[in-house]
Amino acid sequence: MLIFSTGGILLHRSLQQPRTCHRLRFKTTPSALPMRSGAGNLEPETGNLLMAEITITPRATGIGAEVGGIDLGKPLPDKSFKALRSAFEAYRLLVFRNLHWTVDQQVAYSENFGALEDFPDPKDQAEGHKTVLRVTNIDRATNTIKPVDDPGHKSFTLGTSAWHIDSSFRTQPSKASVLYALEMPEDGGDTMFADTTLAYDSLSEDRKRALENLVIVHDFEETRRRHKLPPRPPEVQAATPPARQPLVAERANGRRALFIGSHAASIEGMTYEDARTLIDELEEICTQPEYTYRHEWKDGDMVMFDNICMMHQAMPYDLAKSRRLLHRTTVAGDAPLAGVNGPIA
Repeated sequence: MLIFSTGGILLHRSLQQPRTCHRLRFKTTPSALPMRSGAGNLEPETGNLLMAEITITPRATGIGAEVGGIDLGKPLPDKSFKALRSAFEAYRLLVFRNLHWTVDQQVAYSENFGALEDFPDPKDQAEGHKTVLRVTNIDRATNTIKPVDDPGHKSFTLGTSAWHIDSSFRTQPSKASVLYALEMPEDGGDTMFADTTLAYDSLSEDRKRALENLVIVHDFEETRRRHKLPPRPPEVQAATPPARQPLVAERANGRRALFIGSHAASIEGMTYEDARTLIDELEEICTQPEYTYRHEWKDGDMVMFDNICMMHQAMPYDLAKSRRLLHRTTVAGDAPLAGVNGPIA
């Protein structure tokens, strides 16, 4: 049995019972406990927090967990935040259901985990929030489905359909993404996730040693080149130059992951062809069924996932007829990615 503390709350996980539902109970007062954006109901007369129960149900495959019993639209007590943070560290992907978030609520929740990345193009922003990206085939100005052959929409769709890690091309890669579904197709439009931590764990010790000191270069332009799309303007490329990353990343809890995806452009010391062969081979390992999770979206779902070890891709749907709208916030990185021997030189 694995037991880890969440700041006064203990979360128990039975290795023999992967579907065990973990219940966290607490009662406290706001004066003794800092409040964050999220959950907690105040008694109107005393100001005490009502008895709260958070459930964390791991998926049987070991990829992710579903969280219930928490209202993420209200202030989040510090103990609840610690419970979520511990669950996120352990399971790397958390699923929440039946949210009714405003854009402000999504931003406030996401900021609990750190500063957020900006999305500079106003047409991509949700309601003018520079930290909220519209992931959609719907034109914001007309509220109609974009033409399938619209150049910007085409390049975005091709990019999201490839296995990728959000912001892996940044010098300080992002920590996490928060993806919230507002309007989803009846058929298709799911998101696949691949856990590169579990994939790394499956490798032989010799293979791990062969990979652990490799430096991989992530470049946003690589995805465009592979899909035969025109390059971005030079001034746009200059804002996100290629970034050197450890191929084997080490997370804060010591677990290691393969840091690959569609932005992976080259490996130092290898020819492009040899690097491409290795990257494709590792991607094939990471995307085997036992390391993947397919999220079938319903309106109001939110999935938060670790951008150090979770690749993802959007699944096909009828782009010409079905509406698909999600809002994404991305928790910015605050340090270079650590490898087996720390950040690369």
